[in-house]
Amino acid sequence: MPKIKVRTNDQKVYEKLVEAYEKTIIIQKQKRLTYGRWDFVVFGQTDKNETVLREGYAEQASIKRVPIYIASLAQPGLTNVNGIPIEEFIEEDVPEKYKGLEIIHVDPLRPLTIKKRDTLPGISRASDQICRDYENENIAVIHSPHESDWMIAVMKYLSECDRAFPDTVQEAFSRNSPLHRNFLSLESPSQLN
Repeated sequence: MPKIKVRTNDQKVYEKLVEAYEKTIIIQKQKRLTYGRWDFVVFGQTDKNETVLREGYAEQASIKRVPIYIASLAQPGLTNVNGIPIEEFIEEDVPEKYKGLEIIHVDPLRPLTIKKRDTLPGISRASDQICRDYENENIAVIHSPHESDWMIAVMKYLSECDRAFPDTVQEAFSRNSPLHRNFLSLESPSQLN
């Protein structure tokens, strides 16, 4: 199963991550998965009664066209190591509240890329329109609780894809790994999950 382990120095950021993960709604999954690529549309409301839509993809990282299945920066359980800043995992559009978040472990490594970003007026009508626009496309449609939680929503979708369609190489690594079987394991100074 895919995993991500992050570290934050702020308990409130940790709580926002957990809440965003739990409140994400996956409206539509891809009808046909393409090996090594997961296309998505993720949308959420702003504080100004608008909806922000992001269209993008997660792509299996590779070196010379060979997939990278495991990206681990530390032995499981270690907390005193430097991680990858979230800004390097998601090249653009990192919400202010998540800046400074560090990824300690991610399995598999799938950087997120946004190729289109739109702001639409309203919330409920925009949501209905987005669902209609993409219902016949081979793309996941994901509703995040707030537009700034888009990356957490996408990670939840990727987790569900991997549970439904596990990769044999990744499964072989997972069986031999002492890491937790949870998708989202978050660390803060006072708490290790």
